[in-house]
Amino acid sequence: MDTKNIAIIAIVAVIIIVAGVYASGVLTGGNSASGNITVLAGAGTMKAMNELKTNFEKEHPGTTVNIQYGNSGELFATLSSQKSADMVVPGDLTFMDNAKSKGYIDNSTVKPIVYHIPVIAVQKGNPKNITSVKDLGKSGIKVALGDTNGTAVGKQSIKILNKTGNLVAVKSNVVVYAPTVNQLLTYLTSGQVDAAIVTEDIANTSASEGKIEIIQIPKDQNAIATIGVGLTTFTKNKDLAMQFEDYITSSDGLAVWEKNGFKPVNQ
Repeated sequence: MDTKNIAIIAIVAVIIIVAGVYASGVLTGGNSASGNITVLAGAGTMKAMNELKTNFEKEHPGTTVNIQYGNSGELFATLSSQKSADMVVPGDLTFMDNAKSKGYIDNSTVKPIVYHIPVIAVQKGNPKNITSVKDLGKSGIKVALGDTNGTAVGKQSIKILNKTGNLVAVKSNVVVYAPTVNQLLTYLTSGQVDAAIVTEDIANTSASEGKIEIIQIPKDQNAIATIGVGLTTFTKNKDLAMQFEDYITSSDGLAVWEKNGFKPVNQ
């Protein structure tokens, strides 16, 4: 084989390799980062976040999204002690304030995603005839609230009780402060309490399964929180973290949130 033919073959080989790399980039979204990221996420976001993780990893071969769930207080305690996570998705953006002040969060990456809307959940059939926040303070009613220091729904509950003037009466009926919204429903469905203030997205699932009933809280009495996302200043894979953030806040990502009972902030 002469030199000219060898050169032509070499050029063709290079073209094929470049075309293959380009096609791979197109199929995976172009400029796709790879590797692992760790996300600290509120326990109430678990169903949506698990689905978002699965979708993202499927569309981005070679990536792994590790998600650690807990109440918002636990998430930021973990962030403060370990200083190693790439992203946080707390049940209420206000939980980021302290982390921001300590320089743990990249402020330029913080975005709101969906609303966390409190509702009153009661036992199936509503045997205690609870129709409002005020009824939670009636004699003989056993109430469960979220941990008022560590959970978004716990903090929201106190705001609601203050707004409606029922704080003292309802707190006297509280028999348990749960560390997550999921555990609030467990107390309710097991019959240990008559009512709990939970979030609509979680309550809708149990209601659709016939386990509980939902009492809406009027908007002027409610304390609606915002679930958001932000990258930490400790991330070792900012490109991948940004791609995941872009996905969970995109129209496709918001469709997953809505499917799981959340209302997008931009609607």
